Amino acid sequence: MVGIIMYLPTMEARMRKEITEEFFHYRHLTQSQLWDRYSAYEHWAKIEVPKDKDELAALQERLRKRFPVDSYNKARKELDPNRILSNNILEKLFPLSDTI
Repeated sequence: MVGIIMYLPTMEARMRKEITEEFFHYRHLTQSQLWDRYSAYEHWAKIEVPKDKDELAALQERLRKRFPVDSYNKARKELDPNRILSNNILEKLFPLSDTI
């Protein structure tokens, strides 16, 4: 698992924005150049749901290669049919299909 941490030691909005942008730049570099080569996966607490549809599809596929998503979704559907324990992140990363 990979966890990238950049602290926000200031309350100044401009500096926080710059640090946040640098975080995403560094994350993108490590993802594109290192993750597949070393079979690295980002820590669950650090997963950001991409706004871009293609990036989201790529992330979903990447998670599917590493984790038993179909089994997980089957358990979700059986044990939590009303999605009480779900949230927007889970729904985006592990969409439930009607075939499960």
